[in-house]
Amino acid sequence: MDEAIKWTHLRRQQIADLLWEEEEIQVSVTVVDQLLDKHDFRRRKAFKAKATGDNPQRNEQFENIEKLVETYQQAGNPVMSMDTKKKS
Repeated sequence: MDEAIKWTHLRRQQIADLLWEEEEIQVSVTVVDQLLDKHDFRRRKAFKAKATGDNPQRNEQFENIEKLVETYQQAGNPVMSMDTKKKS
């Protein structure tokens, strides 16, 4: 990690609101973006700390996919693989 970069947990709008409430300085989120960039601030993002791949049925889905692929290929059909993430 670059030690010159500083982190904040605040959203851009929260920073703009605080500037108005505490200093009576009205700025847009665009200006907040420019200031954060100029002073090497970055928004700290949440990260997943717990691994979720320990489900006892996890391998079952891959075995099922493998069987389907074999069935389709034996029938002469093409198979395309895509890795996707579920969006909530």
